[in-house]
Amino acid sequence: MHSAWDEVQPNNIYQVTKSFPLTEEGNNGLVYLYQPIIGQNALALYYGFIGDKEDQYENEFAHIDMLDALNIGLPDFLQARKQLEGMGLLSVFTKEDPEFGKMFLYRLEEPIHPQDFFRDETYSFLLLNTIGERKFRQMVRRFQPENPDLTAYQEVTSGFREVYGALDERLFIRNAQSLEKVSQDYQVPSNKQLQLDEGQIDWDFLYQLAQRKFIVKENFDDSFKQQLTLYANLFGFDEMKLVDLMTEAVSLSDGKVGRKALDKVIRKQATVKKEKQADNYDEQSDEQKRRFNTLRQTGFSENDIQLVKIAQSSAPMDFLQAIKNEKHNFVTDPETWLLKTLVERSPLPNSVINVLIHYILVVKKNSFLQSNFVNQIATDWSELEINSPEQAIKHVRDLVKEVKNKPSKKKNYANNKQQPIRKESLPDWVDKPNEEVEDPAVQEEINKKLQDYLKRKEGES
Repeated sequence: MHSAWDEVQPNNIYQVTKSFPLTEEGNNGLVYLYQPIIGQNALALYYGFIGDKEDQYENEFAHIDMLDALNIGLPDFLQARKQLEGMGLLSVFTKEDPEFGKMFLYRLEEPIHPQDFFRDETYSFLLLNTIGERKFRQMVRRFQPENPDLTAYQEVTSGFREVYGALDERLFIRNAQSLEKVSQDYQVPSNKQLQLDEGQIDWDFLYQLAQRKFIVKENFDDSFKQQLTLYANLFGFDEMKLVDLMTEAVSLSDGKVGRKALDKVIRKQATVKKEKQADNYDEQSDEQKRRFNTLRQTGFSENDIQLVKIAQSSAPMDFLQAIKNEKHNFVTDPETWLLKTLVERSPLPNSVINVLIHYILVVKKNSFLQSNFVNQIATDWSELEINSPEQAIKHVRDLVKEVKNKPSKKKNYANNKQQPIRKESLPDWVDKPNEEVEDPAVQEEINKKLQDYLKRKEGES
């Protein structure tokens, strides 16, 4: 699994470039409009890079010096850098130097003008979602352009030709080539657009879900798709959640989704979620402590409890991607469809589905999720009404223990004390019990890397 150290090392050399000095409008935009979104570390990093660019004596720097100057570690530096990249404020380039190894070129981008910021609905929504409506209205007033009342006035502005006369056409023609070259030299490459992960949404799958809810495909023009992509990146909404939210803003008469109505639904959803998390934080914390203490008393190891925590707090697609990264593998299209179908149709909670993924890919050491195998286990667990990750873990281990004790034949079994005895043979997917033994050290390392990946992903969203 990749970490900050895989992307950049403290001793890696970097250079900084910026086409033009930071304008006053750009500086105001950074402080008042971008900073609430990107955070203080990212803002400090941007100004740190500007300081490097303006250094008259050096043009190459080591990352360790920037870390010391900002008093942050490498993971925080990389997160801050990616915050700048995602908002279109920084472009990153690398090369391999025969003498110095990996080198970086950081190109600072000019923040968009505050008026352009508020003209763009995406930027406005990001700021609104971050600072709330009251502060957002304050920022709108701060940067609102002046529109004086000209009703009683008559414009008497002089025109160019009236003041300067006609241009010398022959002189202009003689210098046309050099003027064109100067114009081209000032065509500065820009990366000011938000860097949204457009691949986060499976549009074919979303269209199918939307059609079932009588949401017409004509809704999904480029601007609406960008709007949905923003929601997916910002809040981590998957296709099913997006469609559920759209149903609250769709017109039943023509199947059209109201854009502004959807914005309100999204913001309400995010606000309710934050308030609910804040109100229930202490209660959930105490409840979880009691829950995990009970698991310890019933034989669950700390690694088991860590897996339960990760499975409980992760979306199945994120969990699958984390394991695939650890195995230096990738999520295939059939796996994506399989997982989405499982989440949509099976009664299994996401946490149990995560344990199922862990069982197949980590414990059984398979390289991918095979449809028949996954559905066979999911069907079995659904019938047994397994509804928590600890139940799934205990169920698998009980079955494995039974296979080891009776290797010559299959027998009737029970899920646990809380599950009724099933008068049938062991399921076919319980085989090769010698492969079920987990090395505690390996399990601990995998849990740690899973947690690191999921925390990093949460920080990027």
